[in-house]
Amino acid sequence: MVVWPLYAEQRINRVFLVEELKLALPMVENEDGFVSAGEIEKRVKQLMDSDEGKVVRDQAMRMCEGAKTALSEGESSLTTLNELVELWKH
Repeated sequence: MVVWPLYAEQRINRVFLVEELKLALPMVENEDGFVSAGEIEKRVKQLMDSDEGKVVRDQAMRMCEGAKTALSEGESSLTTLNELVELWKH
């Protein structure tokens, strides 16, 4: 994923995705706030072909597997969701 925030909370989302979760590469904006076609090309190639891109891709796969596990029968997310549904029923 590459991120280019435009409005409101998107700038903090960029920080979270790039620096905290390491799930994205940031776009570098021009002075006018836009991203050039060259920048897009550079970041996509970086994501696909560089060591930094591999780190992002590997992290995305780890997060995907973690989400699948959490949603599996008897795991934390599914159990918590079922508990919440039962609370709402009563």
